[in-house]
Amino acid sequence: MKPYLKIALFFAFVQMLGIYTGAILFEGVKSYPDLSSIAVNPIANQNDPLNALFFIALVLPIFWHPNMERVLESAWPASLGAATLQEKVFFASLMFGTVAGLLLAAAKFASDRIKNAAALISSAGVGALFGFSLGFLPAVLFVILLSIYDYIAVFKTRHMIEMARELSTRQLSFAITAKDVPARRKSETDEAYVDRAMEEGERLDLGTGDLSVPLMISVSAYAAPTLGPNGLIYALAVAAGSTISLYLLLQFVSKQKVFLPALPPICLGGMLALLLVKLAGL
Repeated sequence: MKPYLKIALFFAFVQMLGIYTGAILFEGVKSYPDLSSIAVNPIANQNDPLNALFFIALVLPIFWHPNMERVLESAWPASLGAATLQEKVFFASLMFGTVAGLLLAAAKFASDRIKNAAALISSAGVGALFGFSLGFLPAVLFVILLSIYDYIAVFKTRHMIEMARELSTRQLSFAITAKDVPARRKSETDEAYVDRAMEEGERLDLGTGDLSVPLMISVSAYAAPTLGPNGLIYALAVAAGSTISLYLLLQFVSKQKVFLPALPPICLGGMLALLLVKLAGL
């Protein structure tokens, strides 16, 4: 399987898991209002645009200081555990999620598969929690600001490229990885095989921000009164558009061997799909 197809399937899995988790949160609040306390928006009104500015202030230091990821990666999976159970077992779920996150953070050094699992679970949890915390319009504003930053960090300051190269050498669960390594030929020496694998093989990495931020839009669209009553359709439309855009982007990157910011085209694809659904009268 081509690395770009594998990454796209991982992305689709995160979107589905995150939408499911977000739906549980929104539906759970109807029966257990105290569940809303896990939201991380600093302003009580979730539709206040200032919440988007807070989220930008929260996220950017992580990009500028990659060492912070070692602390955060073990805690983020807790949000998924906390989001999947109701009131009576809420704190037990939170503890389970925290312990699971710590175990994944430790185990990921053994295998890329475990690292990918940790990244996928944490991205689903974080995207669902952020989407639950922000109204639809602040979520869109947050994505626009973050996309502008992504463009600047890749094409202007280029520090995002350097950070991506650094993360590719460390087993941090802040990116998912897919590889395509050629099979070893008979009687091929170690040195010859390594050289050929480096030339013919391919590796793609996608940051967890590129997984969780589009999911945040999907989850926020699920309960957006400004969009209409068909929240699940809106969430799935954003997820489908984002996944298709990511697939096309990674296919282009794979063939052209270039480094491009992922958030702008991914989120644009999701928003275009949502617009098509609304134009269809849903």
